Amino acid sequence: MVLTELPTPKPKANELLIKTKAATICTSDLHDIDTNPFNIKLPTVLGHEGAGVIVACGKGVKNFTLGMRVAAHPVVPCGICEACGRGFEHLCDNMGHFGIDRQGTYAEYFIQREDRVRQIPDEMSFPLGSLLEPVANCLQAIDRAGNLAFKKVLVIGDGPFGNIIARLAMRAGAAKVMVAGRHQYRLDMIPGAEAVTEIPEKSVDVAFLAVSSADAVRSCMAALRKRGRLVVFSLVEKPVALDLFRLHVAELEIVGCCNDEFKIDQALACLSDPALNLSEIITHQVSFENWEDAFALTKDRSRKALKVSIIFD
Repeated sequence: MVLTELPTPKPKANELLIKTKAATICTSDLHDIDTNPFNIKLPTVLGHEGAGVIVACGKGVKNFTLGMRVAAHPVVPCGICEACGRGFEHLCDNMGHFGIDRQGTYAEYFIQREDRVRQIPDEMSFPLGSLLEPVANCLQAIDRAGNLAFKKVLVIGDGPFGNIIARLAMRAGAAKVMVAGRHQYRLDMIPGAEAVTEIPEKSVDVAFLAVSSADAVRSCMAALRKRGRLVVFSLVEKPVALDLFRLHVAELEIVGCCNDEFKIDQALACLSDPALNLSEIITHQVSFENWEDAFALTKDRSRKALKVSIIFD
């Protein structure tokens, strides 16, 4: 990554020009930088978690005005493909996405279509607002898990997504939520969850894969009891060998989870929920001038960072 200057983008019809106030680093950004699994055409502006202030509106914008404090969802469905026609806009065949086929949020300005933007309350910080899409994605994981009331739940992964999923699982009524990870300080940041070092076999109803690891996939499957369900939330690039005999005889289920299905407004409500206290997810705020430190901090587990937000001010 390098610092460069680009022209200020101009919003088209139904688009908003947003002056960035906070852009929060996602683990997937690190994957994009290291291995580029989605074959992003470079160079481009990465970043897809952002919040800021509207400074220009394109023609036809109806619900926003200049100066509004907003958060943006980075996924842009086309609305006309087969997937969108089936109601699966989050799985759009022609999906647009910040940092992949359009400029992202690691810049002083970014553009988004107005239907993918939400106004945030005055009392909500911009870094917290930038978590709109991560929380929406985690809500999708909870939805894909089915009814969690009185269920035993395992989350493998102690990063930001594992943290949010665990909080949402407890809110959904899970009888017990266990989280497995490698960093005690991260495990201690999930109030109400039980940190585990030994993953119990055949004992949980739902397991969430919240880390990109083939070994973690196998651990999740081993932890499921009969009729258990694995929710594959994190990206695992290479094929994983599975015990299909046990899947057959125990009637196990494996479901994918990618993006979110119309959960922007639910996510905004979660960000405002003091019981969830999602502001705890953001452990560090770093000025844009020190952007290199922000990425180094995100990668360095010894520095006790969970979510790092780059502040434009």
